[in-house]
Amino acid sequence: MKKNYVKTVLCVPVFLWIMGASVLFAQETEEKYTGQKDRLHWSLGLSAEGNMNVPKGYALGAGLYGMFVLPDWVKAGRFSTGAKLLYSTGFKRYSLLDTALLFRWNFYDFAKFKTCDSGFFVQAEGGVSLGWNGKAAKPFVFGLGEGTFGYRFAVKNFFIEPYIRGGYPVIWAAGISGGFRI
Repeated sequence: MKKNYVKTVLCVPVFLWIMGASVLFAQETEEKYTGQKDRLHWSLGLSAEGNMNVPKGYALGAGLYGMFVLPDWVKAGRFSTGAKLLYSTGFKRYSLLDTALLFRWNFYDFAKFKTCDSGFFVQAEGGVSLGWNGKAAKPFVFGLGEGTFGYRFAVKNFFIEPYIRGGYPVIWAAGISGGFRI
């Protein structure tokens, strides 16, 4: 009985890894060829989220961000880079302003009509966060490092992306973004 358990414990992770690798490296993309395969695709959006970006309690945040898709130089997915500005407040005492640079990898899209920037993504964010506690006129300044996971739904020139993120200084956040693809 113990031998079967050991075999199962060893085989299941290997099987899951092989299935994940096949999804990442055996995708077919259906991008329409316009003669400009490596042209940059821009997107500008607004975001709204609930987060724990204040020292005590929960906060609501609203933000603005812009991204562009880098030229297609990898086989599995597409990379994007951009910048983000997010203001979070607990409405009573604390307020934070996050400024971050973004690096995103769109790695899988199950939609019938794929675009270069749609699908599941993981995103790394790094920057500076400014915080006010309501009494001090001088902001507290500290570093920002976060990771985000989400899915971008793209419909013609518009997109919507639900996401979750975590890191420092935010412990967790969940929100939705939407905007224009240019």
